Amino acid sequence: MLQIEGVTILSFAPDWMHCKHLGIDKILLGSTLYVLVHDVLKGTVPENLEQVWKDIEAEYKRQNTAHRYGRMRQTMFHQTSQPKLQGKAVEVRDLGPVLLKVWEKHMNHNLDIHRKIQVVLSGFSKSQTLNPNFFLVFKVLSTWVVVVGFMLSRFCCDRMSLGTVSSNFPLHSTCL
Repeated sequence: MLQIEGVTILSFAPDWMHCKHLGIDKILLGSTLYVLVHDVLKGTVPENLEQVWKDIEAEYKRQNTAHRYGRMRQTMFHQTSQPKLQGKAVEVRDLGPVLLKVWEKHMNHNLDIHRKIQVVLSGFSKSQTLNPNFFLVFKVLSTWVVVVGFMLSRFCCDRMSLGTVSSNFPLHSTCL
């Protein structure tokens, strides 16, 4: 495609909803929920899920979140291959800042891996305020996807994998 006269890398822009909200965010948030429910909290999986959901609901209310999940079941983020949260793009988008606060409530601040997950969640929450139509954002996000994928696969448990995300990022981009 880049062989066509007038078509350059500047002719491409990311499909923000599919690349971010329905792509990497679903995997990041699903992986975070999985780690919270299975590894961080000390109760049984159903008890932990109930606790996390109560925290999410309280944070939804505190942040006055517009688009909320109505409930949370383990099957919504527990897949056989890798955790991936189910839901609509706006639900996933609005859960990011909420889940950051829930993570910060339960994380062990003495564990390096927990601080790294916090940094990644914080970066994703802050990226909500970026203008997705600005070309620099495309370059930053494509680099961010690779960096986050590397961080999660290298520093987190095996269940936190972003193997297909960086390869699918260009596929979900659209030509102007």
